Amino acid sequence: MVTVESLPEQTPLTCIMPIKSEADYQALAALLPQAKPQIDAALTAIGTVHFARFVFLSNNTELAIITTFDGDFAKYIGDFATYIGPIFDALFAHITNPPPLPVIKNQAEFVAWVQAHNAVTAGFYSAYPTLKVMDILTQIPPVASRSPVVPNPAGT
Repeated sequence: MVTVESLPEQTPLTCIMPIKSEADYQALAALLPQAKPQIDAALTAIGTVHFARFVFLSNNTELAIITTFDGDFAKYIGDFATYIGPIFDALFAHITNPPPLPVIKNQAEFVAWVQAHNAVTAGFYSAYPTLKVMDILTQIPPVASRSPVVPNPAGT
């Protein structure tokens, strides 16, 4: 068994959620792009998320939330409830056997549900195992101040 002490600072999450029906898949496919600005703002505010994505699996019968984060699992999932609980409530309307809603008022059940639907990680690689999100952000300039990389087709 892998101990917590042997893991890198980052922790993977792969929460796989069964979608109720084709109509529910269609509703989720419409909901997620609309919610993206709120989700992005929440993930930035949480400050522990390295990467996050939503992926439809198994011929659109499952939705996976795949993230890499720093810190305690329960706090991380609780932050989702705090920052974007209404989005999760809307998402769970299309998921089979969701946790009790609203997630903001049922955080312990939400955390337990996500843990129960978190796929076992068979392997995890980190190019920077000792760095947290905040460590990385203090070492690079903010995105707005970076110069865009423009390819030079002439090669000059």
